[in-house]
Amino acid sequence: MTSIVVPTLWQSLRARALDPALPELVEPHESERTWTRLPSPAGLEFWLIAWPPGAGTNWHDHGPAAGAFTVLSGSLVEHTFNGGLQLVDHRVGDGRAFPAGYAHNVRNESGRPALSLHAYAPRLTTMTRFRFLGDRLEVLGVEKAGEEW
Repeated sequence: MTSIVVPTLWQSLRARALDPALPELVEPHESERTWTRLPSPAGLEFWLIAWPPGAGTNWHDHGPAAGAFTVLSGSLVEHTFNGGLQLVDHRVGDGRAFPAGYAHNVRNESGRPALSLHAYAPRLTTMTRFRFLGDRLEVLGVEKAGEEW
C-alpha cells in the first residue's frame, strides 16, 4: 500500500501547494511554530505550518500515516537517521514524501521565517516522539491526536 500512497500523497500535496491564498491561512508567531489544519478530502489531512527562525519539531514520526511536505517560503533543514545522521536543506518548492514510521526532525535554521504545507494519509492519529542519542533514536512516548495536539 505504501508504494501507492506515497506518490499519490505527493501529487495531492503539490496540487494543494499551488493555492496562492495559503500564506494568509496561518497566523505566524515571532518565536514559536504555529499551524492550522486545513479542510481536507476524506482519507487525507493537510496542515499549514509557520516556522519562525530557530523553530523545530524535535524527533518524531507520524504513526501509521504516510506523509509529505513542501516548503512554500523560506527554508527548512530536515534531520533523518538511517544508521547515520543526514541533513537535507529544503528550499522553496523542495520537500519529501515518506512512508509510515519515517522519523525526522525538521527545523528552520535560517534567520528568516518559513512556511510549509504537510499532507498525511490516513489522517494523523498518533505521533511517536524520539530522542536522538548520536547512534540511534530512543522512543520517548506516543502522542494522540486530540489530546497532545
